[in-house]
This record gives sequence, C-alpha cells and structure tokens, in this order.
Amino acid sequence: MSLVVKGMVQVEGTTYRIVRLKRGHYKVVRVLDDASVGVFSVGTSFEMAPEGIEGDLMREIARVAIQGAKTTWVGRIA
Repeated sequence: MSLVVKGMVQVEGTTYRIVRLKRGHYKVVRVLDDASVGVFSVGTSFEMAPEGIEGDLMREIARVAIQGAKTTWVGRIA
C-alpha cells in the first residue's frame, strides 16, 4: 500500500502533514523542514510516539487531525 497524504493541520502556528501509513496509523511531518515529528495510532486505544517534539504538542496535533477529519477514525482522545 502506498502512503496517502490525508491533509494538513496547523497547530501553534506551524503546519503539519498527516500521512496515513496503514489503517489507523499516521505519521506527522512538519512542512517547514519536511521533518518527521512522530507517529500516532487510533482505534481501540490512542498511542503516540513523538520524535523531537513534546508529547503535549503531538497529542494536540493528533486531536486537531481527528477533529478536522484528516483521519479515518472518528472518536475522542481521552
């Protein structure tokens, strides 16, 4: 399966690209320097692995992506 760009989100003035890796698993890429800043997965549970950014920022990026329908999963992050 090829990677699919699900869209862009903006958090704290920075734009991030949401890329679907596989069902329920997404990579977050900072557009400014095309750097991967982490991954998150949604489904029965929410998991994330930030890379070079704070966990709170990664959680906010995932929340905005879910809320903005950039993922195929619909729900709430606890």
